[in-house]
Amino acid sequence: LVWLYSRQVGLALFPFGIYSVFHVATYTRTTLLPTLQPGDASRSGRQSPLAEKLGRFVREYYDYGMELVGSLELAILVRLMLAALTFSRGSWILLAIYSLFFRTRYATSPFVQKAVAHATARIDTVISHQSTPPQLRQAWEGFKGFVRQAYDSTDTRRFMPAAASPGKKPQ
Repeated sequence: LVWLYSRQVGLALFPFGIYSVFHVATYTRTTLLPTLQPGDASRSGRQSPLAEKLGRFVREYYDYGMELVGSLELAILVRLMLAALTFSRGSWILLAIYSLFFRTRYATSPFVQKAVAHATARIDTVISHQSTPPQLRQAWEGFKGFVRQAYDSTDTRRFMPAAASPGKKPQ
């Protein structure tokens, strides 16, 4: 209901579109083509030329596509933060929901982690310049500390019992 009654974020369509391209290519290669041309793979042990091209496309561009998705998801978070700072209608609830989504993506996706590390490094480089006011540097460090603390406080793994090592019996 939140998504239905709030303003749409057009930027969110880009990650969806990128995921869709790879899903369609993989599904076509692994399911549709063998169904439409069942004799090709069984007779020669090879895939059709189209299946080979789709496989090559996915192998070649998947990592780049997922890095782009990670960067776009970070851009969406920044866009929602700016909307919340300007008190746009419904922006705070969208920011809260998307922050939960982004936190999960960060915990599970190395591509999102890489995008965050890259953005943080770039901002650190700009902030570390001598002409940057110390208050701005202090605010950036405070923001990073707040985000780190929020991330750690929402880590559900700390509530899970430690996994027993393979050779050790539980006590």
